[in-house]
Amino acid sequence: MAVSTVSNQSMIAEVGRSFKAFARDIKIAHTIFALPFAASTFLIADLAIPTTVQAFWLLIAMISARSFAMGFNRWADRNYDLRNDRTAARQIPAGNISAPSMLAWSLVAGSILVVSAFQLNTLSGYCSFPLLIILALYSYWKRFSYLTHWYLGFCLGLSPTAVGISLAGNFYLELIWLGVAIMMWTAGFDIIYALQDREFDVSEKLKSIPASFGPRKSIYISRLCFITMIAILVYVGTLASRGWLYYMGLTGIGIILVYEHYLVRNIVKGLPSPKLGVAFFNMNAYVSVLYFVVTAIDQLFILKG
Repeated sequence: MAVSTVSNQSMIAEVGRSFKAFARDIKIAHTIFALPFAASTFLIADLAIPTTVQAFWLLIAMISARSFAMGFNRWADRNYDLRNDRTAARQIPAGNISAPSMLAWSLVAGSILVVSAFQLNTLSGYCSFPLLIILALYSYWKRFSYLTHWYLGFCLGLSPTAVGISLAGNFYLELIWLGVAIMMWTAGFDIIYALQDREFDVSEKLKSIPASFGPRKSIYISRLCFITMIAILVYVGTLASRGWLYYMGLTGIGIILVYEHYLVRNIVKGLPSPKLGVAFFNMNAYVSVLYFVVTAIDQLFILKG
């Protein structure tokens, strides 16, 4: 009995260590990139405010979807991560979690996504199965196409439409266009992020904009993505009958994106850019939060008017 108890305790401890390693690798804090845009969908499509239960399952669905995608990516890229100095400290190459355990936790997260989607409505439940396939495929795009940045954006851009399906069981044109804007924004900042791995990607024959076109052209392509994002958000505003505060907010977002490129300006000159991490995480977190805030304030002014 004592031996069995010790064995069970050891197994529980190992499961706990494995989960902590999984949680460290998927960086749940980065969920902030998509959450404010998802919250904005209630205002853009004029959806009813979700109940507490609906809000709970939506939050669980979004966190579990991202956890599945990130965990699966870590599993699929484990051999590349081991050979890349920048990623060698990730949990699988560092030996903190086994590849099967990483995959298992990812599948658990995927299962939670399915359950939470069915809790919202039947349509969203059935849609969760192809969504899992779409999210998993991202991990392999870099092997054959530099369009991987836009595919990642497509995955994030599904969130507004997913919210519309989950709460109203319907598709909304303005939410589809909001998703396209998110796709362009994501591609823009992911290109900047991928500059760190340009030499590694070239050596491993992996596809990315920096590996295919070099730093200078990559920055210009990223700028074009951001300009396109702003233009689409203007169009979303017209579809959703937004007020002047909404467009003032877009001006603020544009300024943030210009500053993001200012932080990485040395890359165009072929010099190191020590503030690339700040440009990637901080600036883009501000973009998504600002979009939600100004959309919400604009909605209040519209209702008062």
